[in-house]
Amino acid sequence: MSSTRGTWEDHWQEILDYVMPRKADVTFTRTKGDQRTELLFDSTAMTSTTLLAATMQGTLTSPSLQWFHIKIRETEINLDRDVQLWLENSAKRMYDLFNQTNFNSEVHELYLDLVAMGTGCLFIEEGNKGFAIDQIHFKAMHISEYYIQENISGYVDTLYRKYKLSARQAVQEFGKDNLGEKVLQAAIDKPDKQFNFIHAVEPTEDYERAMGKSNTKLPFHSCHVCEEDKMVVRVGGYNEFPYLVPRWSKATGEIYGRSPSYNALPDIKTLNKAVEIGLKAWAKSIDPPLLVQDDGVIGKVRMTPGGITVIRNDAAVKPLQIGANWQITDLKENQLRTAIRQAYYSDQLQLQDGPQMTATEVQVRYELMQRLLGPTLGRFQSEFLNPLIERVFGIMSRAEAFLPTPDILEGELIDIDYVGPLARSQRMEEAVAVERLYQLAMQIGQLDPATMDIINHDEAIRARAELLGVPKSVLRGREEVDELREQRAMQQQMQQEMMMQQQQAEIAAKQGSALKDMSGAETQGVLEQVGQAVEEESAAIDSEVANEQ
Repeated sequence: MSSTRGTWEDHWQEILDYVMPRKADVTFTRTKGDQRTELLFDSTAMTSTTLLAATMQGTLTSPSLQWFHIKIRETEINLDRDVQLWLENSAKRMYDLFNQTNFNSEVHELYLDLVAMGTGCLFIEEGNKGFAIDQIHFKAMHISEYYIQENISGYVDTLYRKYKLSARQAVQEFGKDNLGEKVLQAAIDKPDKQFNFIHAVEPTEDYERAMGKSNTKLPFHSCHVCEEDKMVVRVGGYNEFPYLVPRWSKATGEIYGRSPSYNALPDIKTLNKAVEIGLKAWAKSIDPPLLVQDDGVIGKVRMTPGGITVIRNDAAVKPLQIGANWQITDLKENQLRTAIRQAYYSDQLQLQDGPQMTATEVQVRYELMQRLLGPTLGRFQSEFLNPLIERVFGIMSRAEAFLPTPDILEGELIDIDYVGPLARSQRMEEAVAVERLYQLAMQIGQLDPATMDIINHDEAIRARAELLGVPKSVLRGREEVDELREQRAMQQQMQQEMMMQQQQAEIAAKQGSALKDMSGAETQGVLEQVGQAVEEESAAIDSEVANEQ
């Protein structure tokens, strides 16, 4: 693998010299603490690299905003209330761990490597003494240390890393019983003496095919070797591939990635040289060398800025006109700076969120970022974010750092749902579509109220909440909502029954009072009618008796 890196290393060294000089230790090793910017006369490339790296970190793995959720691949299980709360709590614990460890500082170095050289590497180390914050450690690897190979699917699954440890550190890391004589003797005499080690990680099946057997049943085989003592100091394995190696972009047939720096390097070098020449000309223009007559000079003419030449005749001395056109020079330099910033998307991606920018304008910027970085973000998600969450989730699960897992999740696979600022901007169109649907339905509903029956209001609100990243604990579960509605319906029914009973009682009382009043009047009327009938009957009898006589 080292034979294929020669050309790459030359490229990396040249890029780092101009873009990130503090990491310019690829083809040779510099003294720690020495000056590394002696070749630079312009900082446009450095600031653009830092800005792009910071922008990606703030939008993809923000330390101030939870940027991922976990869910179960089986959709129906995600509807279970206990499952939802467990997943939310587990994601929150993982996010807290990222912020409590050295993850944010180390991942920033990875973003810088990715933008500068096109390839980054982050090592995630699992502790052996149970779970604690100090038992999971992140470390960004310098590109000069590691060598990679891909599997048939194009993912990095094999890595060899060359690194150094002092004798004291080697004893702390591997123990005295596992080290050779040279390291152990140095630990006594010269504990700061450096030794070379190699860490090899590859699929267990590949190792077994090459070596015949493996001491681990884990998916990945691990081996540490001390070069000086030529002995294996540790063997083991990993449940997940511990080295995460994202690439910015990758040409067909190549293993290592390419970055925006590859495209910008010609402009970076030209601008750097132009500024260097311009500074020399500027120094001569404000402190020019002097022009004198040959016979009037005593000694040598000093042509440097501020040079002093001794002459005999004052009239013979005048400044040398260099003829620099600063307007043209500044114009060309600004053109080069603009081209460099465009290569790193600096002008397009710099969010100036403030009173002068509306929420819509910020959303437009995020949409622009998605279009510009879409291919890179897709590769970054598959090569870094997904294995990152899977690795940390596996470590925390084995350490029992989560709440007891619901029985329904036994044997289920998890998926990752990214909800960072950029991911949310991608979903905002869906959220806006839901709002527009409601606006349209309300307009039509004024003419035909039955139109609102088309919308499932419960699911619309749940979808809107998910798009906005609302915590699951804020929303009631479907069963809880059904029970609440049943209780509300029962209460409404009881209230209606009580109201009906009260109304019936009031009607009965009114009817009773009316009947009482009506009874007295009817009795008097009947008596009068009876009296009148008796009188009429008596008169009729008297008339008949008189006729008979």
